[in-house]
Amino acid sequence: MTRPTQTNAMRRAGGRWRLIALFLVCLPVLSGLPPLRADEPVVRDEAVLARQATMRQAKAALGVLMDMIAQRRRFDRATARAAQAQLVDVLDTLPEMFGDPYMDRHSRARSLIWQDWGQFSAAADAAARAARDVRPNRLPTLRRSLPDLMATCLACHRRFRRER
Repeated sequence: MTRPTQTNAMRRAGGRWRLIALFLVCLPVLSGLPPLRADEPVVRDEAVLARQATMRQAKAALGVLMDMIAQRRRFDRATARAAQAQLVDVLDTLPEMFGDPYMDRHSRARSLIWQDWGQFSAAADAAARAARDVRPNRLPTLRRSLPDLMATCLACHRRFRRER
């Protein structure tokens, strides 16, 4: 009689160990996934995702330069030039990225972009020009030239981007 009881207990313990082993195997896989927060809507349209990725690239490059002028990051001429070059490349593609009115219900782009394409295109061109005018060779010139780019970006976002 004791033998079946031991086997059942061993089966239960073995089942627990299998669950623990499965959890330990899945944990690294699951921890590599970015957490999906409730306040972050899921965008499904590929063109909208591409636009958002482009804007994130611009934000990252601008962040490098902003950190340098705020002295949160050591000024490095090569890094500043690379960030400016990335900004120019990204901002040059804006009219192309927004050329077709792809929309997603979670997109922050306003339909005004396509309704007033001339204004949007002019704003995108102004942003690209402002990025070219950034002077990344020395910290003082970067400090003087970057605010114009930031103002150009903010003006476009105020008009053509929805708030969260």
